[in-house]
Amino acid sequence: MKSILLCLLLLVLIDVGQAQDRIALLRDTIRLGVSPHDLRQRYPQALAKTEKERPKAVFTGRPRQYFDTVNALSQRFYRFMDARKKRIPVQGIGVETQEFVNPDGTYDRVFCQFSSDTLTSEQEIALLSLIADWYAANPFPLKTKAGFWQQHYTQVGTPKPKRTVHRGPGVINSLAAARQTTRPDTVKVVALNQLDLTRIPDEVYRFPNLEELDLSRNALTQLPARLTADLPRLRRLTVLHNAIPDDSVFFTKNTHLRALTLQGNLLTRIPASVRLNRRLESLWMGNNNLNEFNTKPLHRLRRLTDLNLYNAGLNTLPSSVKRLRHLTVLDLYYNKLTALPKQLGKLKRLEQLALSHNDLTELPSALARLRHLQQLYAHHNRISQLPATFSQLRTLRVLNLGYNWITVAPPILADLPALSELDLNNNNIQEFPTVLNSIKTLKRVYLGSNPLFGSEAMSSPYAPQIQQLQARQTEVFY
Repeated sequence: MKSILLCLLLLVLIDVGQAQDRIALLRDTIRLGVSPHDLRQRYPQALAKTEKERPKAVFTGRPRQYFDTVNALSQRFYRFMDARKKRIPVQGIGVETQEFVNPDGTYDRVFCQFSSDTLTSEQEIALLSLIADWYAANPFPLKTKAGFWQQHYTQVGTPKPKRTVHRGPGVINSLAAARQTTRPDTVKVVALNQLDLTRIPDEVYRFPNLEELDLSRNALTQLPARLTADLPRLRRLTVLHNAIPDDSVFFTKNTHLRALTLQGNLLTRIPASVRLNRRLESLWMGNNNLNEFNTKPLHRLRRLTDLNLYNAGLNTLPSSVKRLRHLTVLDLYYNKLTALPKQLGKLKRLEQLALSHNDLTELPSALARLRHLQQLYAHHNRISQLPATFSQLRTLRVLNLGYNWITVAPPILADLPALSELDLNNNNIQEFPTVLNSIKTLKRVYLGSNPLFGSEAMSSPYAPQIQQLQARQTEVFY
């Protein structure tokens, strides 16, 4: 029985060793008897570097799909490493990889080279083990006939950033200074950012005329009501990147707080007590993981003009968004929205709307009701056309539709009388957008990475159209 167990253990150790050899340091390939050069001859490239190599490259016919997949994997990699940051021996180490991918997406071999030459053997082993776990759990999503090889550079973990020190008259930037000052009545700004604080120090309450408090990038787990109760002149409060969970944010009813930043915490909803900041003008809630966007705490904030929900994990936008009728700026970058409610068109005062990096396939015709809209950012979606109603956007100056699925520039662009900047980069436009000649106010247009030009725009058949635009003092970027 004992001999059987020993045999099984030996087989497991051999299997683990072979798995580790598949994810190895580049310098160890000779010892392992593996040639990266031979593997590059056997596996075709993912994308070609030269025209001569294009026919053999695996993703020549679908580069957009490839890049979208690589970008999605990169984001997943960062989240994977962030969840395991306690296992990372040194934060912020760069790693260059050569990846040889099987047809089913699993990895045949991966060779790594770290950016630092000061790592100990133990640190290298720990990093390599973590990277091996990533590759084992995350095969490449696109299947191929013969596999392929690719090269990447990424970073494992995030190095602790150098502290940003605020300076100037009336500014306190350390706990020592907060304790020692003999004129607390003259202090307007207290910046205790990046000090590894786990609670708000009592020294903060020494300053009766305090207007701005920065507690960003600490380890706070609670925001006490005392902040608004005992600091009657506090106008701006920043608690960016802390560890504050739900039911740990408290405010007293006040009319002095104007700007509140709760970005990068552990919140899954907008705290109910936010509604007590009756004159709040700006609320930043991005980089939290909001399960839903419950607008109720914001309904009575009649001065709220700026709402930031950047990377907030939103799948949908509720119809109750129409209650936020005083907004002039709404940021919904990096969410998971597949559609927008028509009630968004009720935000009649909106001047800037950011919808980029979502999964939108269309923009609702109701957006045409936004008669004061000046800037619309919708790049990195899957939009192929614009609603005909967009001709009603008489004040729209900036329109960014880059990285979408547009094949023909929308004719409706000619009906936007204030349009001065247009971005159509990285779409699938096959022919020159003649509609551009009809936009009399156009000052800047971006057309790069579309199929119409090939490798050189000014030697293409469309050079005269480009020159015509340039003669009208329109900058053309291609």
